[in-house]
Amino acid sequence: MSFLTPKFVQQLEDPDIKTILLCGCGGGFDFVHSMVLYPELKRLGKIVIIGSYSFGQPENIGGHAPTVFSQDKAIVKRVTAQSRAPRFYCPEVHLCAFLDQEYPESASHFVYAYYARMFALPQLLAFYQQLIAEHQVDAIILVDGGSDSLMVGDEEGLGDPVEDIVSVVTVAQLDMLKLRLLINIGVGVDRFNHVSDAATLRAISELTQSGGYLGAVGLDPTHTGLQFYRHCVEFIYQHQDFRSVVAGMILSASEGHFGGETVPRLLGSRINAGTFFIWSLMSTLWAFDVKKVAERSLMAEWIREQATPIECHHAIFTKRSKIDIRDVEDLPDSRKLRHMPHD
Repeated sequence: MSFLTPKFVQQLEDPDIKTILLCGCGGGFDFVHSMVLYPELKRLGKIVIIGSYSFGQPENIGGHAPTVFSQDKAIVKRVTAQSRAPRFYCPEVHLCAFLDQEYPESASHFVYAYYARMFALPQLLAFYQQLIAEHQVDAIILVDGGSDSLMVGDEEGLGDPVEDIVSVVTVAQLDMLKLRLLINIGVGVDRFNHVSDAATLRAISELTQSGGYLGAVGLDPTHTGLQFYRHCVEFIYQHQDFRSVVAGMILSASEGHFGGETVPRLLGSRINAGTFFIWSLMSTLWAFDVKKVAERSLMAEWIREQATPIECHHAIFTKRSKIDIRDVEDLPDSRKLRHMPHD
């Protein structure tokens, strides 16, 4: 093992960790972004179970797609490439087909499809406990496209906080696991969703102080995991109409795009010139201890006793009305920090 190997990679190399639940942290394409890790987990000999926790509606998936969990209004379907997918959005089914193509020796692959905005802590905890028992899961990796999962609750902008914090708090409570990781990729993409870069970098520093930061990996254009992720995204796009802005920014950053005056090919018509900013940090993986992320968060306590997503929303914004909210956090103006020689 190289002394340059980040701590989280060293942890994943533990031979006692045999089965990993790899899932989205907060909706959208988060579980698709997790495919950056998939080739390395397979190389390490891990069994990988995939959960989407996405924004697709599982009840719209037809064919062979049995419901494997139902509580309140939250349902989960186990889908394969043979399931029938809606044309506009169903990355779960297309991901299965992609994995069948790339790893035919372990086909057919399956994904657990569930709609993030139907889950609060009681439902997600019950489902993950079911998966842990059924598959003998040793570790969970949450993957967040962006950095709103690192927000505490007193920041001026939070992004889409409920899905992320429900996911983080749920996994933080699963003490029977050998390892619980949060991986962030696409740091900076949440600017459009009111999450400031300064708040994100401050969060990383504070998690470093608490022992919750577990290292980072920059993905160069030839990186095996990045290439696998790129091919996966392109495969999904061949079969559905929806395009992910976050995926487009991550992949564009990995190609060397910088700034926002020219719209990269992968972002197409989803975004207009001058309304975004791409930088190289978007193609870096940042790893954190989920329990430390939860311990730092104010929102973790605010939503812990809430039974539904609506109650979680209400609790967060009610509590925010009673505390001091930070001003918009910005990085310092570099002109003000230049060394000026004395006259």
